[in-house]
Amino acid sequence: MLSEREWITINNILLELYSIDDIHILFQRIMNVLHSLIHYSKGYITLLDDNEHIREDMSFFVGMDEKIIRKYISYYFDDDYLRYLFEISIETTIFQDTKIVSEEMRRETSFYKNFLEVIGGQFGCGLLIIHNGKLIGILSLFKSINMGDFTEKDIYILDILKFHIENMLKKHLSSNDGINTNDKFFEDAAEKFELTLRETEVLKLLCSGFSNSGISDMLAVSLSTVKTHIYNIYTKTGVNSRAQLINMIFNEK
Repeated sequence: MLSEREWITINNILLELYSIDDIHILFQRIMNVLHSLIHYSKGYITLLDDNEHIREDMSFFVGMDEKIIRKYISYYFDDDYLRYLFEISIETTIFQDTKIVSEEMRRETSFYKNFLEVIGGQFGCGLLIIHNGKLIGILSLFKSINMGDFTEKDIYILDILKFHIENMLKKHLSSNDGINTNDKFFEDAAEKFELTLRETEVLKLLCSGFSNSGISDMLAVSLSTVKTHIYNIYTKTGVNSRAQLINMIFNEK
């Protein structure tokens, strides 16, 4: 469904996103990246508080003015006709409005009339981002009637990215709690694939977005030594690229 060039683009994007530590920069970059891959008109990504309400300080909105954002947070978010999905989803889930609610029923809801039509976002899709059975964030994208509904390819791209986005949010939440859950991923990988201590150090830096020369500088070893470690890691884990390595480390369940 994707061309080789599109796969390369996504691989490069993932490497960049995993290297971003600031949550606000990360959210802005995620939305910009999605706009280049999925041509939406409005959207947002947010973390939720313990009561599953939008955290304004941890949100990034695209294509909506301040007045609309305020109304959405204070009223329309709770009025969403897909709200029931929050209660029944147990893992990170893709949603597409028109696949869940009939067009006739959607058009009769107050959420559609008072929010979606007003912003020109009649078609919607996105992610419910869930960790340990708890909803921790939402990513929503909208298209206007003139743009048409989200395509099968759009949803496929979201499916590729969904667990990566979940892991990025988990990483941020864990760092705020003073817990580095990524270490557990690396420890498990080191044990499973029998990586040496140095290979594990290289693995961490690879997954943090460091270049070969950057790893060389960080570990004070030659570039050829770094390449040897990377070759050994790829051989032991059975991958052929950094993107495959990141996917294997963070998404294997």
